[in-house]
Amino acid sequence: MSASLDKNRHRQVAVGLLVLFVLALLSITVLPIWAANSSRQAKLADGMERLQRYERIAARDEELLPQYEALIRQQKSAGNHLRSDAPDVAGAELQRLVKTITAANSARIVSTQILPFAEEQGFVRVALKVRVRGTLPAILKSFYDIETDDVDMFLDSVSLRDNMIGRSEPHVRQMDAEFDLIAYMPETS
Repeated sequence: MSASLDKNRHRQVAVGLLVLFVLALLSITVLPIWAANSSRQAKLADGMERLQRYERIAARDEELLPQYEALIRQQKSAGNHLRSDAPDVAGAELQRLVKTITAANSARIVSTQILPFAEEQGFVRVALKVRVRGTLPAILKSFYDIETDDVDMFLDSVSLRDNMIGRSEPHVRQMDAEFDLIAYMPETS
């Protein structure tokens, strides 16, 4: 009886070892595959959710595209931007505008220099470095007329220097003004 018990015990130990070996083998082979598959399934589900969201955004954008194009056309024809289609031509247009305004106020352009163009939120920034000579009232009136013109123009980095030629009253004495003049044109698409 003890021999049959030993055989029974050996069988149980052997079956137990076999079960442990099979479980160890499964944990080494199947478990990593299952974990990788579940990770890929989660990424796939996330990707599908993103794809659906992007498809909704694309559909919304297609609906809004005609309104956007109408706004761009309206913006170009609004008249408060430079009307030129090329930045170089817009720079020349800006030079012509500032020359016309300063001449109308009895001031004189000494020099203008076109500064590098820059893109800013759908617009092209056109800038000039300008040096003007005239009396203080003429320069101030020119500044006012520049900033209130139909075309939106902005003065930046303004500096005034007293021109020491002839010591007369300040409102008659010639002064030099240097400033950056900035205007925008719609970006060409």
